[in-house]
Amino acid sequence: MVQGFEQRTCHRFEIPNGKLFYRGKRLFGWEKEYTPAHNLLNVSKGGASFECNESFKPDQRLIIKLVVPDDTHIEVFANVRWQRETSGFLKAVGVVFAPFGRGFNLNPPAALDVLRRWDAKYVKVR
Repeated sequence: MVQGFEQRTCHRFEIPNGKLFYRGKRLFGWEKEYTPAHNLLNVSKGGASFECNESFKPDQRLIIKLVVPDDTHIEVFANVRWQRETSGFLKAVGVVFAPFGRGFNLNPPAALDVLRRWDAKYVKVR
């Protein structure tokens, strides 16, 4: 990778008071309950980052629920891409969303429509 080259093609943006919940994959299916709320650091049409005190494995599969106050929420499949220590006991975790489309293990196109609407609303500089 060239030094300073940005691989992301989607704008990252912050959503004031945005929250993220997740469910992990178990041996035979998904956990039934979402975790308590985590602070959403930023989001894009391609992924999100959030604060958490749990450790994840690379490419660990999650179901993410993104909640925006006074708006809607979406649920999407995502894979953990990175995790970094921050101050205190929290870690910053980055996830990439699974592709959008119609089919098994794909995120619904309606979720992408919501992400596009949030992008238009919250991205300040393009």
